[in-house]
Amino acid sequence: MQRYLALLVLALAAVVNAHFQLQYPPPRGVFVEDDEPNFCDGYKTPASNRSEFPLTGGFFTLNSEHPKWTAGVLVSGSQDPTSFSNFSQLVPFFQTEGEGIFCIPLDFSANANGTALKNGQNVTIQIVYSGGDGNLYQVRSLEFQYEKDSYVSSSVCRLDVVE
Repeated sequence: MQRYLALLVLALAAVVNAHFQLQYPPPRGVFVEDDEPNFCDGYKTPASNRSEFPLTGGFFTLNSEHPKWTAGVLVSGSQDPTSFSNFSQLVPFFQTEGEGIFCIPLDFSANANGTALKNGQNVTIQIVYSGGDGNLYQVRSLEFQYEKDSYVSSSVCRLDVVE
């Protein structure tokens, strides 16, 4: 009985500690599990090393450690976003199932989100993720580059598969 109870406690601890990690583009700073529930994952200062990213045909990948989860993407054109009011929704929240690496299309074109974004513009994206135990956040600073379109769009990306 004690052995069963010990296994149950370990299993529950694993579920409570399950999180997610933004894989691509890489997050602003190193992964710190305790900071994930904080605005911008605790990285409030825009990165000086922005990732070049296409306006169309892009994607992001994340590693989910929850069997069922919800995610969405927020974007800010502010040079120094300091609160959620500086962000607008880019990717509507969606729910899916499964653990592991997931690839989600990310399109910044005006047709996709109704916002006029342009080549060379600096933005911040914030991935919002919930596995049922509260919202978690990871953030990345980006710079739009048209020439990145063909490189990124040649990758195969669907919500349920990374090839």
